[in-house]
Amino acid sequence: MNSRNDSRPGEFFDASSDPVPPDPHTGRESRPFLGIQFRCCRTYGRIYRDSGRTQYKGSCPRCGSRVSVPIGPGGQGSRFFSAG
Repeated sequence: MNSRNDSRPGEFFDASSDPVPPDPHTGRESRPFLGIQFRCCRTYGRIYRDSGRTQYKGSCPRCGSRVSVPIGPGGQGSRFFSAG
């Protein structure tokens, strides 16, 4: 068993610690998302941008109700919405 001093950075959550930075060697880009409050099941979920970068698509994590949000000029700057 590891003592707290032997643990790797980021292995345990500590509210007083600085977040562990992402690994620069992975080359992974964060995926843009919208936060959705699904009214149908009163739950929160994320929908992610599609590979064509034309819309955000996803579904309610409980009932599977699908939602899509088109990306275009003159759109909203908000990242959080209600749907369903």
